[in-house]
Amino acid sequence: MQPATRKGRNTRAELLQTALEAFAELGYREASMRVIAQRAGVSLSHAYYYFESKEQIVGQLLLRLRQEQFERCQQVLTEGNTLESNIRSALDISVGVLQPYHGFGPTFLKVLLGEAEPTGAPGRETELKMWQQVVEQARPLPPLGIRRDLPRFLLLLSRMLFFLWAYDSTANQRRSRRLMRNAAPLAAKFAVLSRLPVVRSLFDDLLGLLDDSAARDAEEPQGTHPGRPAAGNLAS
Repeated sequence: MQPATRKGRNTRAELLQTALEAFAELGYREASMRVIAQRAGVSLSHAYYYFESKEQIVGQLLLRLRQEQFERCQQVLTEGNTLESNIRSALDISVGVLQPYHGFGPTFLKVLLGEAEPTGAPGRETELKMWQQVVEQARPLPPLGIRRDLPRFLLLLSRMLFFLWAYDSTANQRRSRRLMRNAAPLAAKFAVLSRLPVVRSLFDDLLGLLDDSAARDAEEPQGTHPGRPAAGNLAS
């Protein structure tokens, strides 16, 4: 809940910061609400008064990060840049904001970057607004036929890229960052080619696949994917 008093807001902020420190030190799974409450010096019931679960704590962090991504993008997305340039800028800014949390482990990142938030949730609205600016500020504008759906396509594509980044154990996540750099020109060219009916049909099919993949990710229990590394502690 949102506390009404300054003391309550300070306690809530302290719990959030303590939780982040516990996630970093112990790993997301081991940092229970009881551990977070003990470290913050409050009772367990007091901690649950402010946050119903540690997932809600991560959700609060997500809101903060989405807003930071949006505000940073506003500073660089000026009318006249190409679509490719805008996509690259948005991805670079987004990964820069998330970078401090990569070491928390992939389980934490799966919760943070998951699709559990409903379509109208504030975090998703802010994220979608960022990609809408990417499209609307681009010159030339993308084809009219896909202009409305392109921000959602880019949002879903970026989430897939960030899931790969979350599990990337190469130095400085070199492999997934290279994939992001290559994705920007490919997505921009794909948007231009969507003027052709056959490519537009392919765009619609891909958007449907991304929507379906995101929906299945949301239904999957929070934890590791089959075949992916466990995340009990900090990623090395």
